[in-house]
Amino acid sequence: MTGCRGPPYLSSVDRTIGRLLVLGHRGYRAKFPENTLLAFREALAAGADGIECDLQKTRDGQFVVIHDPRTGRVAGADREVGGSDLTELRGLDFGKGERIPTLEEVLRTLPAGTWLDLELKEETIAPADCPKIAAILDSAFPRKRLMISSFDPRVLYPMRAMGFAVGFLVGEEVAQHGMLSFAATLIRLRPRYVNLPIDIVPMLGAARARRLVRALRWLGFSILFWTVNTEEGAAFAAPLAELIVTDDVERIRQALR
Repeated sequence: MTGCRGPPYLSSVDRTIGRLLVLGHRGYRAKFPENTLLAFREALAAGADGIECDLQKTRDGQFVVIHDPRTGRVAGADREVGGSDLTELRGLDFGKGERIPTLEEVLRTLPAGTWLDLELKEETIAPADCPKIAAILDSAFPRKRLMISSFDPRVLYPMRAMGFAVGFLVGEEVAQHGMLSFAATLIRLRPRYVNLPIDIVPMLGAARARRLVRALRWLGFSILFWTVNTEEGAAFAAPLAELIVTDDVERIRQALR
């Protein structure tokens, strides 16, 4: 896909994908235990171009792939991720016998040509962790197929300063802080991607949501929509976005055909 180049202060933003990509949200979450190696393999087998996954840090400084700061929702026991060592978390069953993976294990699992959207979770990840995360990524994964995303710009600033493509996740905080605060963050951060919830369509109405996305694209940003799980959502997002994140890879792949 192509778009207009935006104002000069966004001149470093560039679109290099060239086609719409479908990423499996936490792997193939609709059918397999989320954020597990099994879910990632199955998402790619089902036709996903890549995966989206979440990063938290353990008490002993290991980076593990899990969405919540606690394990209760996805595992057989409730543990605080930031208050547990990796060996403790490894003892839990995350579904179908899957164990919590480390970032290194996920990177080793992904075949060449895979795209990765890695979300840094602000509950346990701090700006000081970014150089170590960067070193792990650079040892195993090409930057040209990588996005670092977060709702918290504080962990995105150092990643962008190190040359990574970053995606600013738009959530409830935008509604709380207002559009001026949102615009100020975009100007300071200059992310390559703005990651929008597909829920903005019922919230704003299709016409207003479309105008917002077109304005962001005119400014030079590339667009990711999450989490697109219906044919209607795919139809709205497809002509406007570079990436779609979905729980149900096969359903959205079929809808896009």
